Amino acid sequence: MFFIRLALKNLTRHKRRVLVTASIIALGIAIFLIYDSIQLGINKLSFNNIKNLETGDLQVVNEEYWAKQEELPLEDFIYQDQELLQIIKEISYFKALSLQLKFSANLNNGIDELPVIACGIKPQQHKRVFTTEQYLIKGRMIKDGKYEAVFGKRLADLMELEVGDYFTLLFRTPDDSFNTIDAEIVGLLHTNNPEVNNNLIYIPLEIAQQALNLNNKVSQVVVKLNRDEKAVEITEKLSKELTSYNQNLTAHSWRDSAGEVIAMSKVETIEKSIMMSVILLIAAVGIVNTIILSSLERTKEIGMMKALGLREREIILTFMVEAMGIGLIGGIIGSVMGSMVIFYLNIEGLNLSVFGGVEDWGLPIMGKLYGYWNPSAFLFVISFGIIVSLLASILPARWAARKDPVEAIYDR
Repeated sequence: MFFIRLALKNLTRHKRRVLVTASIIALGIAIFLIYDSIQLGINKLSFNNIKNLETGDLQVVNEEYWAKQEELPLEDFIYQDQELLQIIKEISYFKALSLQLKFSANLNNGIDELPVIACGIKPQQHKRVFTTEQYLIKGRMIKDGKYEAVFGKRLADLMELEVGDYFTLLFRTPDDSFNTIDAEIVGLLHTNNPEVNNNLIYIPLEIAQQALNLNNKVSQVVVKLNRDEKAVEITEKLSKELTSYNQNLTAHSWRDSAGEVIAMSKVETIEKSIMMSVILLIAAVGIVNTIILSSLERTKEIGMMKALGLREREIILTFMVEAMGIGLIGGIIGSVMGSMVIFYLNIEGLNLSVFGGVEDWGLPIMGKLYGYWNPSAFLFVISFGIIVSLLASILPARWAARKDPVEAIYDR
């Protein structure tokens, strides 16, 4: 159509102006895509660290214990009887389970003390549910029934301990007396989860149960699924089955334990939307400016077109197509710029240690952060850029098209 060809021709008349306006849009789109990729990477890293190092896909606990789990209470435990374990093993997509007994303790190296969280585990079960063993940087994992322990290297450095050293855990038992566990450090970890590195000490489950006088009791049963995306669905079904078995028992998915991280993710999504709105608002101002300047420079041309019978609607469409062209050019350039950075982040990653204090972010992340491709973000941001360009062009295009043809022709 004539007005479309005319609009495309107008884009080449003032290349510098078009490129400057398109560059504003391109820069905004590139920043948005990079931010979106990094946010997606942070979410994936955070969620994977929570599932693979802390919660598994879901947990079976006593409901009373769950309500105050942050305090690590020495009550409301569950029995690890075979009937319960069989119910858990029969759920859909079941892969493995791990028994855990967590309690508060003080780590003593003979000179200093530091509060920590002790976690009794069965090593063979634990490695089928968690990836903890993959992060061993020295020594080995603990063995059943041995007075051994594994914990983070950062905690060990803080307490001036090494593999082969002995330490003491001092803690309160359920009957309100004090007890101790003397154990040897057989391995040190450095995971991507600061919580595990700084606060958690793994000891054999039997040793923990014996020291706390809690034979055959555990804090929770942690479950790994073959399909982690089914965790919420399976958790709801399992909770109903557990209620029939014991009304005090319930199941919670990893998402229930990651409430703070999920909330932060939602806040970041809002921040991303605000950032995109500001960027596109600036781009809209650039589009309006370009269309107004273009119409002022072509006043006589507009008058001639109207005199030759071109309708007002077609003149408006010409300017709108021109604005959409600028938005499309900006979208393509911005996508290319964003893709180059995302490709680098996807391959090389971003070393979080260069930022320092990453643990103060409130997220369970350390190590390298990788960017992720999000095709829907590309489609959204290009489409949104074109739509904003189109909407921004309507008023100035109507203003240009409504000029009187005689006055426009003789405009000085």
